[in-house]
Amino acid sequence: MNERYYICDKDNNEIVYGYIDYNKVHGFKIKPQNNIPYEGIEVSRLVLVKPKLIENVLKRKTKHKLNAYLTFLFTVIDDDDEDPDNLKLVIDDVARYKNIIMNKYSKFLDKKYIKQLLNKVGMVELELKAKLKELTKQNTKSQGKSR
Repeated sequence: MNERYYICDKDNNEIVYGYIDYNKVHGFKIKPQNNIPYEGIEVSRLVLVKPKLIENVLKRKTKHKLNAYLTFLFTVIDDDDEDPDNLKLVIDDVARYKNIIMNKYSKFLDKKYIKQLLNKVGMVELELKAKLKELTKQNTKSQGKSR
């Protein structure tokens, strides 16, 4: 293995080279999703250790994800001829996201914020389920008896 690990020391303004055993470091692990080619250091994984930084990153991450669900919800509400299969997939994804919040993010965020976030995600999930119920009801009416 020809990998190098870098530790940036902010106090001394120096970079320390060495090996870090990521299994022993307790923090929030991130794999960068940036696919832009860069000629500098390539980062394959990052472990955030400082609690305030972890909190800021997770709050931003959850805010973006919740906004994505809300925009999808608004497009579904505005669009009457939405496919129920796509809606089922999104409902499953929202349920999976709730599990991630409870299992992974609850270690790093305070209970009050987790409760608020779960309430918001739960409301989105309820609205999506109501829309799915409405669409299936419309589909069964349209597939009713024909002569």
